[in-house]
Amino acid sequence: MKTESFNFDNPIEKSIAGALYSRRFPHAAILEGSSPEERMKLAKKIAAALVCSGAEAPCGACPDCRKASVDSHADILIYSVEDKPKAFKVDTVREIRSKAYIVPNEADRKVFILENSHTMGVEGQNAILKILEEPPSYVNFILLCSSKSGFLPTVLSRSTVYNLGQASAAENETLPREKIIGAAKDITVAVTALDDFEIVKAAAVFEKDSKLLRESLPVIQEIFAQALRIKYSAEEKESEYGSIPADIAPKLSRRSLLELIEATDLLINSVKLNANHNLMVTALCTKLRKAVIR
Repeated sequence: MKTESFNFDNPIEKSIAGALYSRRFPHAAILEGSSPEERMKLAKKIAAALVCSGAEAPCGACPDCRKASVDSHADILIYSVEDKPKAFKVDTVREIRSKAYIVPNEADRKVFILENSHTMGVEGQNAILKILEEPPSYVNFILLCSSKSGFLPTVLSRSTVYNLGQASAAENETLPREKIIGAAKDITVAVTALDDFEIVKAAAVFEKDSKLLRESLPVIQEIFAQALRIKYSAEEKESEYGSIPADIAPKLSRRSLLELIEATDLLINSVKLNANHNLMVTALCTKLRKAVIR
C-alpha cells in the first residue's frame, strides 16, 4: 500500500488503511464528524483503494486509480444531496439498492458513497437496511454524515462507524434566538387566521432551513402551551414571546390548543427520527391546520 495515500499519523486513517490492506474493510462504513469536505476526501481515498487493480492499493497508477482520481470510475457511485432543503428520498435509496445488485463494470468491487446520509428518513433507512443485512460480496457502502445520531440502531449495528473528530463549526452553528422566535410567532399567528394560505406562507421560511424548523418546533409548542394556560385563567408571567400567547388565546378553543400542542409534539419526535425535511414542512402545515378546524 502506498502510505502517502493515507495519513498514518491520524489513528482513524491508519485504522482504515490497515483494514483495506488486510481486506477486512467493512461492507458498510459510516464516516461521521469533521467537515463535509474532509469526509468526502477520505471516502474517495477509500473508494480508490477498493477498486484499485494495482499490486499495492491504491497504487495511483492503474486505470482504476486514474479514473477514481477524476471521479469517472464506473464502479464508484456518489450520491450527493444538499442538507438544506433536500434529503435522500426513499425512491433514491431503492435505486441505490437496485444498482447494488448489478455486478461491477470494470473493477472487482462496487462502491457507493452517500453524502449527507443523515438526511435519510426512517423509510429510507429501512429500505437500505435490507441490503446492509445481506449485501452482495462485491459491494461497499460509505455513508457520510455530521453525526451518526440520525441513524436507526439497526443501521448502526450493521455498519462500522469511524469518527473523524468534531463536526465543522458551520454544521454546529447556533441560530440567532430572535430568528427562531420570529419564525415560531409567525406560524402561531397564522394558525389563528384559519386560512390555509397564511399557514403555508408562514411555513415557507422552513423550506430551505431544516435547522430552523428543528429549533422552532419546541418554541411553537411552548407558545401554544402558554396560550392554553391563559385560556384557563392561569397567571402567565412575561415571556420572550411578548403578547403573542395572549393574542391567540381568545381566538382558539381549549381543545384546539391541546391538539396543537399534541400535533407539535409529534412533529418534534419525527424530526428527532430524522424524517424527510420536505415532508416535515408539509406535515407542519396540515397537522396545525387540522387541529383548528375540527
